[in-house]
Amino acid sequence: MAEIGHPVIGDIVYSNGKNEFGIEGQCLHAQKLQFIHPTTGKEMHLEAKLPQYFQKIIEQLENLQHA
Repeated sequence: MAEIGHPVIGDIVYSNGKNEFGIEGQCLHAQKLQFIHPTTGKEMHLEAKLPQYFQKIIEQLENLQHA
C-alpha cells in the first residue's frame, strides 16, 4: 500500500515510520473471511466488527480531510 501512496497506519516497515495514532500493530481488518478448514474440510465463515479504535482513527482522518 505504501508504494501507491497509502501506507497502512502502524506499519513500521513500509510506512513513513510515524505512528501518530499511538497504536500497536497495523490497522488492517477483514470484516468477513471464508475458507475451507484444512483438517475438517468444512467451509468456515467468520465475521468481525470493526474495532472501536479503528472507528476512532477513521473519524479523526475524516475530520482532518474536512478541515
